[in-house]
Amino acid sequence: MKRAKKSLSLLLAAALCTGLLCTAAWAEASGGASSFVTPEDASQGAVSQEGDMVRLVLDYGTVVTFTSAQLGGTVSFPDPWSGEQVTLKTILAQPGCIAYATAADGQVYADGDEGSDDIDAPNHYENYGRLVCHYYGVMPDGTLVIEGMNDGWILGNTYANYGLDAYMWDYSVFLTFFYADDGAYWITTQEALDKFCQLTGIQVEGGARPVQTFSDVSPDDWYFDFVNTVVEKKLFAGNGDGTFAPENNMTYAEFLAVLFQFSGDALPAVSGGNWYDGYVQWAQPLLPAGIADGFDANAAITRQDMAALFGTFLSLYDYSAQPVNTGTPSFTDGGSIAGYAEGGVTLCWQLGIFGGNDDGTFAPDNNATRAEVAVTMVQMARVMGR
Repeated sequence: MKRAKKSLSLLLAAALCTGLLCTAAWAEASGGASSFVTPEDASQGAVSQEGDMVRLVLDYGTVVTFTSAQLGGTVSFPDPWSGEQVTLKTILAQPGCIAYATAADGQVYADGDEGSDDIDAPNHYENYGRLVCHYYGVMPDGTLVIEGMNDGWILGNTYANYGLDAYMWDYSVFLTFFYADDGAYWITTQEALDKFCQLTGIQVEGGARPVQTFSDVSPDDWYFDFVNTVVEKKLFAGNGDGTFAPENNMTYAEFLAVLFQFSGDALPAVSGGNWYDGYVQWAQPLLPAGIADGFDANAAITRQDMAALFGTFLSLYDYSAQPVNTGTPSFTDGGSIAGYAEGGVTLCWQLGIFGGNDDGTFAPDNNATRAEVAVTMVQMARVMGR
């Protein structure tokens, strides 16, 4: 018989191993909320790919958007209980994927809103993108087992961990899936998908591993998709020798040149001097005194100064995104953040551009690498609707 259902606590937390994006939320399912149970194979809405995002329009009007995600191939296998063939379409969640819910009235619900943890409030859960999920587990020997059907919910408005990052008990891979209009979908990561194929011997149909663009950026690197995305969006490029230098520090001049791409402004004409003089002149209204005093365009930019510049930029230019976090962040080293950067740090956290580290710190004086800046620029593109 099927394995007994367990009360599920599904961890949704920051996925970046550098800790650029760091928050946590729990969605807890209870078997007692019978009004939320649907037939196991009932469609919950329509799935579509829109740019670098995947959207699920739920049948009660709420839209769940998975940022930094794409539709992949399919995997097929016999159901461990019935023996019937199961086919799951893949939603690949990239590192830093944010799942947020937009209610039918257009309101974006952020983690921490009143009623978000009230399982007896169906309306609140619907607004949060209540997605009823089913679960398979892959044992270390490759055996597939059923963990539960109608056994939990995923809610929007969190950084989401799937696959190897999910709460797995004794499984090597955890399969979280749901039914949509055109079949069943599972939400996973490339790492988890590779592990699934390795353990089970099941191959992905219709999907392909991404092509390596730079000699020093491997498809196995956590920042691979972010680097490719910033290049595709022409935000910044690699080096002439075919490398991207992901671990190199980003300078203030380089950061300003990338940030300028979102402004839509004309670059000021500056005669002679350095390649970056026009960008520095353009950025003068963005520089708080704490950065302007002793400014060195060739120095490596710090995390707090990057956040401060995002903050001043977004105060001057229109953006389309709504907050995915409410309130203010709480970092263990928050007292070390310079006063001129506090507003920018909070805004970046609220909009999901970047946050703290896995250990609860923000590390304001740490320098940002080119790979880390690529992550923030992918999120910035989402915020700016680009």
